[in-house]
Amino acid sequence: MTVYVARTYLIKPDKLKEHNNWGKKLVALMKNQPNLFKGVKSMQVFSHMQDESGCKFTALWGFEKLSDIKEWKRGFKEIPQEKSLRDEIVELFVDGSYQSSILKPIKTLKRKTKPKKHSLKKHK
Repeated sequence: MTVYVARTYLIKPDKLKEHNNWGKKLVALMKNQPNLFKGVKSMQVFSHMQDESGCKFTALWGFEKLSDIKEWKRGFKEIPQEKSLRDEIVELFVDGSYQSSILKPIKTLKRKTKPKKHSLKKHK
C-alpha cells in the first residue's frame, strides 16, 4: 500500500512565476538524476484556490513503504543542489505556511463501474 508525504505551503502572491520556474528545476533534477528519487513511486502537485494571501499548493509524494521515505530524505540531503533548491523555495513561502506530514491510507475503496449497455434498435 502506498504511503505519502504531503507538503503543503502558501506562495506569496507576487512569487507565482518564480514558483513555476522552481518546479521546472525540480522536474529537470528528477529526470536528470533519477537515482536521487529512486524510492519515489509518484509525485503530484495540487494548486488550491488562490486568494489575496497567496496561492496554496500541496505536493504529494508517493512511496511503497515508510522506510523508502526515510532513505529518500537522507539521500536527498547529501546532494549539493538540495541546499540551493531549498533556499530558493523557502524565499517564496508565506512565513509559517509550510507543513509536512506522512499519510498512510487505512482503507481504499475500489469501485467497479458497470459498463454502459448500448441498446440495439431494430430499424424497420
